[in-house]
Amino acid sequence: MDICIGGILNGKVRKNNENYFSIGNPHSDDVTEYHKQYFHLDGKLLSFWVCNEINFQEASRIAESFFKKEQSFIK
Repeated sequence: MDICIGGILNGKVRKNNENYFSIGNPHSDDVTEYHKQYFHLDGKLLSFWVCNEINFQEASRIAESFFKKEQSFIK
């Protein structure tokens, strides 16, 4: 899926073969770092970019929400 969770890219898809990336906020000096994490959802292993400000439990909940939203569009 490669969807960003948290930060300024929340909900955006980012295709990248790296394990992490950083992006600056154009409106401030803040830099957000994202790390690739994998979640098992509905028997599938899916990748997401998780902002360093989000803990694992919150990221897991949000990833599940994105997955369910996508499944409702497919049906």
